Amino acid sequence: MRRFLYDTAVFVYALGRDHPLREPCRTIVAQAARGELRGEASADLIQELAHQRHRRTGDRRAAAAAARDAAALCMVHDVTRDDALLGLDLFRAHEGLDARDGVFAAVAIRRSIGVILTSDRAFDAIPELERIDPADAASVAALALR
Repeated sequence: MRRFLYDTAVFVYALGRDHPLREPCRTIVAQAARGELRGEASADLIQELAHQRHRRTGDRRAAAAAARDAAALCMVHDVTRDDALLGLDLFRAHEGLDARDGVFAAVAIRRSIGVILTSDRAFDAIPELERIDPADAASVAALALR
């Protein structure tokens, strides 16, 4: 399997309302649950997913459960001071990248994870990362084959 970092959006779309990325993201989550994909994540993904789910549903228990379930599907990396500082540098350098995504990118870069699974095109500006869109079934399948 090829190493990759999940963006929170994969889980958000999989759990969310009807959207063009809902089914591709549900497929990815199902593949991860079967052990066919083994992505990695920033610890920030866990809290971001819980926050997003609680904001959408108002259900704290379900939000916490969804975040724990997502964490169980990933190798989770702690966020260090150096990750945060590199994330700020990336945020400053790339206009379309928000601060949180800068930290996600930093976690990937500092751990030599060259791929991020996300629909967010802001990551395209970071030369150290290859972005794979969840809707690109062939590219997602290639993550499992290596």
